[in-house]
Amino acid sequence: MVTVLMAIYQGERYLEQQLDSILAQTVPVRIRISDDGSDDRSREILENYRAWYPDQIILDHRNRLTGSDITRVPAPAQNFFWLMERERETGESDYIMLSDQDDVWCNDKVRRQLARMRRLESETAKECPILLHSDMEVIDASGEEIHPSFFQYQGCSPARTSLAEVLVENPVTGGAVMMNRSLLSLAGKIPEACCMHDWWLALAASAFGIIDWVERPLSQYRQHGGNALGARQAGGLGSLRLLAERLGRNTEVRGNYLRMMNQALAFGKRYGEYLEPDQKEVLRAFLELPGQNPAQRLRNIARHGFIKNSRLQTIAMCVTIPERRQQAGRGTGQDGCGMNSTREEHAPVGTGKEATEETGRS
Repeated sequence: MVTVLMAIYQGERYLEQQLDSILAQTVPVRIRISDDGSDDRSREILENYRAWYPDQIILDHRNRLTGSDITRVPAPAQNFFWLMERERETGESDYIMLSDQDDVWCNDKVRRQLARMRRLESETAKECPILLHSDMEVIDASGEEIHPSFFQYQGCSPARTSLAEVLVENPVTGGAVMMNRSLLSLAGKIPEACCMHDWWLALAASAFGIIDWVERPLSQYRQHGGNALGARQAGGLGSLRLLAERLGRNTEVRGNYLRMMNQALAFGKRYGEYLEPDQKEVLRAFLELPGQNPAQRLRNIARHGFIKNSRLQTIAMCVTIPERRQQAGRGTGQDGCGMNSTREEHAPVGTGKEATEETGRS
């Protein structure tokens, strides 16, 4: 069985079209949905669909308590982590997919990704954490094509799957993700900090499992004014114009890098003791970047492979990462990467490092 996790907020405009596209899949699926406090017609739409498809639609809304949310985790990511935790606790599906509320799936998306996932498991081991994603067609608010390939439009390479590369740039888009249950278990509860849920999943899969992709676009990725995050044409991503623009958005760029560092710290605290020695060195070196001058950063980036999709963006890191007098990792463990932090209640599965009692489950 495949379970689709869908996080909703103010989704009435496109929600029915997306639900219809998922329910029309050639492989049967269940859809577990959490609405995060919408005050539009989203909940009314969801209740209607549950009445029409009681065996496929599960409404499992997150309870948002004022002042209790983790402020260093964006609200959409918190909603997805809630769904993942609920699926770990009460679900039985071997494979889990993530869905945005405003995209449209091709009717063979689940079948094609499921076939690829099972092939990967046969080549490795079923307990190996696997993240599988696909290309997407980029469309506008009315459904007209902007570009036939998200990978090409963004100028991003899905082959960038090393831990060093994933630390500096997210290679996956949440709405394109399928994971096996091993990765779901590995992801654990909501972290202390992360940039987005899909980036956290990519870090875990890069360190302890596999990230793979389907070259064929299997969904339509809609761009509109309400996107939490969106696609940006590669025409400017690697240009001098964009570099100048980034330098002009100094406060925003600094904030993004601070979130990246906080995410890496949280990742080190949770998984540090399970990383291989070379992975620990990569994480430690990444966390040292804020305390280095531009020349030191350049050497560090070149040595450890902290490479973004664009060469200019990679070089820009040398001057746009916020400086810190102390190492970014200080206070999170003896070595700054959480390597000696308190042991988490779960360990990575499929790596020979399972916790004896929890076997990777949180």
